[in-house]
Amino acid sequence: MRLLRLLTVTLLAGATAAPALAAADTAASEPAPITAQSLSGAYLAAKSAQIGGDMATASDLFVQALSMDPTSQLLQQDAMFAFLADGRFKDAVDIASKLRDVPEAGKVARIALGVDALSKGAFDAAIAEFDVVDPSDLDALLLGELMAWADVGAGRVDEALLRIDNLQGAPWFAVFNAYQKGLIAVVAGRNDVARRALHLVVDDQNNARTSPDAYLGAAEALARLEVRDGKTDAALAALQTGLDLVPTYDPLLHLKGRIEKGETIEPAVASVQEGAAETLYILGQAINRGDGQQVALLYFQMARALAPRNPSLLTALGGIAERSERLEQAIAFYREIPENSAYRRTAELQIGLDLWYSDQKEEAKAHLERAVRSYPEDPKAHTALADVLAADKDYAPAAKALDTAIELTEATGEASWNLYYQRGIAFERTDQWDKAEKDFRKALELSPDQPQVLNYLGYSWVDKNENLQEGLDMIRKAVELRPNDGYIIDSLGWAYYRLGRYDEAVEQLERAVLITPMDPTINDHLGDAYWHVGRNREARFQWERALIGQPEPEEDVKATIRAKIEDGLTAANERAEAEDGDDTRKAAAAETPAPAGDAPATKVE
Repeated sequence: MRLLRLLTVTLLAGATAAPALAAADTAASEPAPITAQSLSGAYLAAKSAQIGGDMATASDLFVQALSMDPTSQLLQQDAMFAFLADGRFKDAVDIASKLRDVPEAGKVARIALGVDALSKGAFDAAIAEFDVVDPSDLDALLLGELMAWADVGAGRVDEALLRIDNLQGAPWFAVFNAYQKGLIAVVAGRNDVARRALHLVVDDQNNARTSPDAYLGAAEALARLEVRDGKTDAALAALQTGLDLVPTYDPLLHLKGRIEKGETIEPAVASVQEGAAETLYILGQAINRGDGQQVALLYFQMARALAPRNPSLLTALGGIAERSERLEQAIAFYREIPENSAYRRTAELQIGLDLWYSDQKEEAKAHLERAVRSYPEDPKAHTALADVLAADKDYAPAAKALDTAIELTEATGEASWNLYYQRGIAFERTDQWDKAEKDFRKALELSPDQPQVLNYLGYSWVDKNENLQEGLDMIRKAVELRPNDGYIIDSLGWAYYRLGRYDEAVEQLERAVLITPMDPTINDHLGDAYWHVGRNREARFQWERALIGQPEPEEDVKATIRAKIEDGLTAANERAEAEDGDDTRKAAAAETPAPAGDAPATKVE
C-alpha cells in the first residue's frame, strides 16, 4: 500500500498543505529527447503527453510540430496552453500575440499578454489586454483585480480602489475583493484603508468557507500591517484568527515567532507584481479546490512570471505535480522554496515522502532523518520518518519515531488519533499486543468512528479469539462507515471465516471481490470460503485469480495457493496460510492518513 502524502485535506472544505529539507541531488538522469518523424506524429505524441500530465515532453514535441507547420492556428493554441502549463512563459507569450483575437484561446492569450506587460511595468498596455468583452463571473473577477493592480502601477491608486469597489457579481466576490483591496492599500501605503478591508475578511469566519486561502492570507497581511504600525498586540490577535481556523498553519506560526522575537517584519506584498501574483494564486487555489486543476495550473504558472520565488506558488505547483505522479518535478518545485521561508520545513518533509514514492527509498529515509535532526520539535517530521520506516516494515524504529511525535503533540494538547493508530500498528507488527491494543483504544477514544481503527482492532480480536462479539461489531461498524471498501468488507468476511460461519463469509467475500476484483488476498479468501461450503471448482478458480492478482503475491504465499489448487484446502496448507499472517486483512483499510498539512492548498488526494 502506498503511503499517503503530507499534502492532505485539513479544514472545512479543505485547506491542505505542503512545505520540505535539502537532500543530495537525486534527480534521475534526463531521458533522451523524443524526436518525431512527422507533423502528425509530433502532434499526437504531444497531445498524449499533455493528457498524461507530462508538460515538459508535450512542450518539446509542440516545438517540433510548430517547426513543421508554424502557421497552424490549432497547433499554436495547443502549444500555448502546454507552454503555460510547463512554465515556459516567454514561449507562451510569443504565441499568444498571434491568438489574442481567436475565440477558443483569445481570453487566455490576452491574460498571458497582460501578465507579461505587468511584469515589464507596461501598466496601461496590461489594462488594454485585460479589458475583455463579456467575461464570465470568474474572469470578470480576475481581470478586474488585475486591472486594479495595473492602475496602482500607473500611480492611479484611487482608481484602483474604486475599480475593486465596483466589481460586482456573485456573492463570493466579496471576500476576494476585500482581500485584494487590503493588499492594494498596503502597497499604496494607505494603512487605514488596508486595515478596514482586511478586517472585513478575518472578522467573519464564513469567509473561510468561501476561500480558506484568502482568509489565512488576510490574517497574515493584517498581522504584518499592525506590527509595522507598532501594534504588536493587534498583530498577534490577527494571527490568532487564522490559527483558530488552522492551528498548525506554518506561515502564521512562523510569523508569530518572528513578531515575538522583535524581528523586522516585511509587508505582505511589496510590489504591484507581487500583488498581481497573489491575485492569480488565490483565484487559482479556489479553482483548484474543485475540478479545475488544469486551469489552476495555468494561473499558478502565470503568477510565477510575476513572482518566481513565491513559496505559496511553488507549494501549490508541487502539489499539482504530485497528483499527476510527476514526483521529480514536485521535488524540484519544493527545492526552489527559499531556505528562510515558512513553507520550507514542510517542503523538506514532502521531498522525503516523494523520494520514497519514486523508489528512492534509502535517499528518502536519509532525507527524513536529516529533517528530524533539523526540526526536532516538529511532530510532523517524526511522523513522516515513521511513515517511510513502517512502509519499509521497519516497525521498531517507526514506533520510536511515533513515541516522539506523540510526546510533542500531547505537550501542546493536540493529541491525534492517527498517531496512536500508526504506533499501534507498529507495536502489533513487533508482537507487542498489549501496547498495540492500548493505542488502538486510545485512537478510538479520540475519534470513535474511524473505520481503519475499528477494522484493525476488531479483526485483531477475532484473529486472537478474544472479545469476539465486540470485535465483530467493530468490523460491521467499519463496513457501515465504508460500505464500498472492498478491503474492509473482506475483513468482515474473513472474520466470519475464522469463526466458522462459512456461508456468511462467502456472502461478504463475494461482495468484496466485486468491489476489488484484482486483489489477490480477497480472491484467495473467497476460494477458501468456497471450499468450506463445497464449491470446490469455484474455489480453484478464485485461487487461480489470486495468483495473477495485483499487487503480485509474495513467493511463499504463491506456494501456499498453488498447493491449494493442487490438493484442495488441506489442514496443512490452511495452517501455512494462517502462519503467513493476516496483516493485509487488518491493514487493508488502514492506509494511514498523513499529518494535516499546513498551507492552504491544492492538495488534494
